[in-house]
Amino acid sequence: MNVEDQVHIGVILDMGSLEGKIVLSCISMALSDFYHLHNNYSTRVILHNKDSKGKPLPAMSAALSLLDNIKVQAIIGARTKTEANLLAELGEAVQLPVMSFSPSFTDNKYAFFVEIMRADQAAEVKGISALVDVFKWRDIILLYDNKEYERDFIPSLVNSFQEITHGSIDCKSSNIASSSSNEEIMAELQKLMKLKIKVFVVQVSHLLAPRLFLCANKLGMMIEGYTWIVTSTSMNFLNSMDLSVIESMQGVLGFRSSIPASLSLHSLTSRLRRKFQLEDPNMEAIRELSAEGIWAFDATWALAEAVERARPKNSTTRSSKGVVVLREIMQSRFNGLSGEIHYLNGKLISSEPFEIVNVIGEGEIKRIGFWPCKEEQKTRKGSPSSTLITNDWKNLVSTIDIGKIIWPGGSKRESSILKIRKLRIGVPVRIGFKELVRIEHDLEINKTHVTGFSIDVFKAAIGALSYEEDVDYEFIPFEDANGNPAGSYNDLVHQVYLEVYVCLICLPTRYYCFIHMPCILITA
Repeated sequence: MNVEDQVHIGVILDMGSLEGKIVLSCISMALSDFYHLHNNYSTRVILHNKDSKGKPLPAMSAALSLLDNIKVQAIIGARTKTEANLLAELGEAVQLPVMSFSPSFTDNKYAFFVEIMRADQAAEVKGISALVDVFKWRDIILLYDNKEYERDFIPSLVNSFQEITHGSIDCKSSNIASSSSNEEIMAELQKLMKLKIKVFVVQVSHLLAPRLFLCANKLGMMIEGYTWIVTSTSMNFLNSMDLSVIESMQGVLGFRSSIPASLSLHSLTSRLRRKFQLEDPNMEAIRELSAEGIWAFDATWALAEAVERARPKNSTTRSSKGVVVLREIMQSRFNGLSGEIHYLNGKLISSEPFEIVNVIGEGEIKRIGFWPCKEEQKTRKGSPSSTLITNDWKNLVSTIDIGKIIWPGGSKRESSILKIRKLRIGVPVRIGFKELVRIEHDLEINKTHVTGFSIDVFKAAIGALSYEEDVDYEFIPFEDANGNPAGSYNDLVHQVYLEVYVCLICLPTRYYCFIHMPCILITA
């Protein structure tokens, strides 16, 4: 092999962290597997790894060193948005492909920036909103660690909450920087405790999440009554966190990127487990690979293939080489360990759904469902990530078993979705004959009484159903402020579509009602 066949690639990771070591090993094993399969290729990727120390400035310094001293043709790295933005600026300036584990602050601004992780923010936001609607949480604290989320993620989430709950939700937000000390984290959590709100949606990095939950556990915020929903930003790294951290997170619900099971993935995991046990027999065994390690494996495979295809087209200047290598990376298309690999417009397409997982204690993480459900996901492959997902709480309930969720404190809440949601039963206002439905308002106690033959039939039918728990419901007259009908029967039926009501009491009519969940339709 001649020296011109060597292609130098930089790798910038936090080498002091377990995750950084695992990712580097995944990259090395990807090259070993690739050239074992393609031993006739004339190019060989040579890795040069640098330690970012988990901070943006050392990451930038490492990149400059790789450029000046090694003349690398691409860089793999950047685990935070700040790191990604710095390396993206550098890559753009010198026309060097940067393959990043994190998006930059600005979408589609950098032509030489390639996001090698799967990220579908629109889908994740809709999934979190669906969970909120399932359990009828109406007071929520959004906890995040990066001010940049105030420009995209937080507004998207709040808008989705308002849309799915018809504006009946109250969101408060709290920013805890990743650089905060444990004392500062504790102080902020204590302030939040005084708000008496016990539902938290957490969008923080994997660097802050361990300290956040250890502090929350010390303050008694991981007991029964609290609810924590954590996004994939940190849940994707859960398996590389210390066992003590995972145990402190008992009862957490989270979204994380789904990785399809395969013999190849099992083989890679087993090899890495043996490698680390040989290097450090006292090290805790790797339970499973994080999504980041698997994405790194696939990205390295794509890069090795790209430099081979680019070799006959390469010129002598670094910028020209970068342009060619980037083009070949973008044209990559194959089935990798994480699913279909295709970097469309600099982003790895989202071909797999999110897993919804539950931390159930003793370090165990259990998958309880998918979002979107796998059947719907099949229809979305290749669609832009900005496409609105129409799934709502009904589709979420169809794909997870609510009753098997372990909540903070080890409790199980009511399993019946009918118990979780108080059924709103739409009642038409009838002018004239009152024996079927009679609506009377008691102004003294501010209560509405709904009686009549149709109501008696409804109650008898509900009583005959075999639910483990009593079904909680209320009758809501479809009327205006003066007690008159608020619209036609078509208008009333449309309220079911809008989920204002889950079922209707119908009087004799030629109209039919289409409903969105198992319910009873009474026609008298």
